[in-house]
Amino acid sequence: MEPSVLPPGVTAQEISYRNGRKQVIYTAPYPSEGPVLARDLLGRQAWMFMYAHFVFTWVEGAVQVQVAHGTLSGPNMPLWKGVSISAYWSGPALAEFGQAWALQQMTGNRGTPAVVSI
Repeated sequence: MEPSVLPPGVTAQEISYRNGRKQVIYTAPYPSEGPVLARDLLGRQAWMFMYAHFVFTWVEGAVQVQVAHGTLSGPNMPLWKGVSISAYWSGPALAEFGQAWALQQMTGNRGTPAVVSI
């Protein structure tokens, strides 16, 4: 695919291997939605944000965020309850937190590494 016809946000990069072989790789941004102000099932105001299909819901007054898998408009599968957040309740704060948290999950930088016993 020629760089002039790449979709928005997609970039091309040529990489070189030790054996001299070259290859073009393409990177695309993770999908995101929001943040949007919504109401939960109990009628409470909540900020919602989706990044890389991690859906973050932050109810007003809460100090923890609920994390699910899905999109803002579709069904969600709960993943984590009670992920601590220490920011002032706002959409931009949730978006910043959610993006950083999702990237940490996907790169394996989760604080405590898993231990595998064989």
